[in-house]
Formats: sequence, C-alpha cells, structure tokens
Amino acid sequence: MNDESPELAGIDFEELADNAPVMIWRSRTDQLCDWFNKPWREFSGRSLEELYGSGWLQDVHPEDQALCQLVFTNAFAVRELFSMRYRMRRHDGVYRWFLNNGRPYFREGEFSGFFGTCIDITDEKEMEAYQKVLLAELNHRVKNNLQLIISFMQLSLLKAEGEEAKALMRDAMNRVQGVGVIQAELHKAVTGKIDLAVYLPNLARAALTAETGDATALEVDVKSVHVTMQFASDIGLIVNELMTNTVKHGSSRTSPVELSIRKEADREVEIVIADHGVGFEQRQVGNQPTKGSRLRGLGLVDALASRCKATVTRENSNGALTRIRFSLLD
Repeated sequence: MNDESPELAGIDFEELADNAPVMIWRSRTDQLCDWFNKPWREFSGRSLEELYGSGWLQDVHPEDQALCQLVFTNAFAVRELFSMRYRMRRHDGVYRWFLNNGRPYFREGEFSGFFGTCIDITDEKEMEAYQKVLLAELNHRVKNNLQLIISFMQLSLLKAEGEEAKALMRDAMNRVQGVGVIQAELHKAVTGKIDLAVYLPNLARAALTAETGDATALEVDVKSVHVTMQFASDIGLIVNELMTNTVKHGSSRTSPVELSIRKEADREVEIVIADHGVGFEQRQVGNQPTKGSRLRGLGLVDALASRCKATVTRENSNGALTRIRFSLLD
C-alpha cells in the first residue's frame, strides 16, 4: 500500500525548496555551504558555484561580516540552533536586512551540517528605526514641557506667601522633576519591557542626588523583574516619592537607604525601601490606606499602588520600612 500523499507524489526536496517563499541554504560539517535554493540565487544574482563555500559571504555587508562569521562558527562548535540579523546585498546593489535561522541536522546519529532559512525583515527594521525617531522626538518634547512647567512653578514660588505654601510648591516641583527622571529612564528602554533591577536603582540614585547631591548612601539588592512601561511608570513614581521621604524624614542624610527587589514563588514580587530615620507614626503602620494623608506623601503612594494593583505595608524597623507587593501579569 502506498502511503504517499497524491499531492506530494513526484515532488523532490529541491522542487519544494525552490518554490518556498524564503531563502534556504545548506552547509557541510566543515562550515562550507554546498547548496542554496532558487530564491537565494535570484536575490543574489549569483550561480551556485559562485555561492559555494564562503562565496555567499561576499554579499554580506562589510560591517556585518565579522559578527556573521562569529555566530556561524560558534553555532557549529556547539551544534545548536542560531539566529542572527545582518544586511545582504541584492543583485542590484541594494542592501536588505535578513533574519537568518540555522539548525543542525544529523544522518544516522552523525552530525552532517546545518540547514537554514533567511527571511527579509527590511520593512520591520525600517519601522523600528522610524519608531525610534518618533520616540526621541516625543521624549524631547516631554522634557521641554516639564522644564517649562518647572519654570512657571519657580515663578509661583517667588510669589508664594507663608512657609506652608512655599513647602507645598517645592514638593510639587520635586515631583515634576521626578516625572522627568522617570521619563528619561523609560526612554532608554529598547523593548516594551522594563527591567526593574536596572530602572529602579537608577531612579533612586537620581532622587537622592536631587535632594542631597549624593547617592552613595544607597544600598541595592535587586533581582531582575520585567514589567510593562505603564507599570514601571507607576512604580517609578512610588519609588521617587519614597526616596524623597527618606531624605526629609531620615535621621541623617548620610545614613544608608536600602532598596531591594525580590521575586518570590507564584510570580509574586516584593520591593522594599528602608531608611534609618524616625520611622512612621503608629497610626501609619500596617497596610491600611492613608488617603488624604500629607505626612510623608503616603496618600500619593497609596493612590499609585492602588492604580497598579499593588499592596503597601509599612513598619518600623530601625527606621521606616515600606514593602510594595504585586503579582506579575503575562
């Protein structure tokens, strides 16, 4: 009985490969390529003989050749999957971006070389570059607008009467400056995910520097945790507020401020910020919301925590210690 599908009867590998919508290559165990499908030959305008061995590398952009060869060599050494991006010259001299994926293959258990595919990703790369330009322009405008707001607030501070009004204005200015730092840190992100282990220490140091001119008192113990930009923005505002509080209510500006991030079981994350100051009032200890409280900015911290579905717990432990807990979402 013939189990072969009628649609595939009489079709060999090269016929399938030559009609595939991607460029396909094959190499031997010595890293030299010995076959390329029709789409590859049409793209390069070269014959199989010209592409054989390392001939195909002549079409790789000079700036990408070294990395390309390094990835290729390392993949052969460990005989594992690899993926790399590089520019390759088309037959008309135009360079296009490609994603090259390779996989080792075996015959009767023996390593026989690699098969791979190349997919044109030029449109995606151009869109990525365009988005970077837009983000840079947006970041520039946000920074200018924040600076303008701070300038208006400085004028208002000069006209403010009474120490309480002036203190409120200074607090507002500090928070706007904190937003600017958060914006700058988020702009550094290459992808849509932010690593809190990098992001929060940078924010904490910036907040301490803004208040005291020195961030050397910060002690950091963090684990990598990736979150969305929106979530990172809210958590960043909380950390900025708490860091400002440690300076205002700490017993000494030179005493250490501790920041830790722990990733626990069941996708639970805990951020701890502690100082060695006067601590919380007894009515503020625990996990009860402090809506409307102006002391230590607790009302703002709780409002932000509620927005990102985090819980806040406060305790006194040789100073003020705040725990922020949340669950990671997929």
